[in-house]
Amino acid sequence: MRKLAERVERSFPLFLLRCSVVFFMALSLSCGEKGIGDPCLPEQVPEGGFDGNERYIESSSVQCRSRICLVYELEGDPRTPLGSPECGSNASCPTPDEVADRVFCSCRCKAPPGVNARTCSCPDGFTCVEDVLQDTGGDGIRGGYCVPKRLVGNEGT
Repeated sequence: MRKLAERVERSFPLFLLRCSVVFFMALSLSCGEKGIGDPCLPEQVPEGGFDGNERYIESSSVQCRSRICLVYELEGDPRTPLGSPECGSNASCPTPDEVADRVFCSCRCKAPPGVNARTCSCPDGFTCVEDVLQDTGGDGIRGGYCVPKRLVGNEGT
């Protein structure tokens, strides 16, 4: 009986380790696309900031697991939000809430026809907006991207 107890005692940590690995693998498989919607700040910002009528993609963002930082119709420079010392009295500085809503990590959910590219599924609360760049950019970045539903109205799919 004592030998059985010692054997169980020695194997119990290994059993717990195996259970933990299986649990975390199952948990990771049940999650949607990771990092979509996480905050990011683009490294390159046009002089004078972004145009609120346009969308910008930074395709090598180290801040995003997907490597895609999307600026979606933000007016101004997200690095100098309203109230920051860098903004000063510039009325075109975005508010911190605007930056939080309109600058986020995304992923390509639809590639252009004829382009063989990796795509993702948009998580809950997001929709795939086709042609985010409105026919600009090369095949490497054109296509649909996940955007929060609250920003798109009837544009998403």
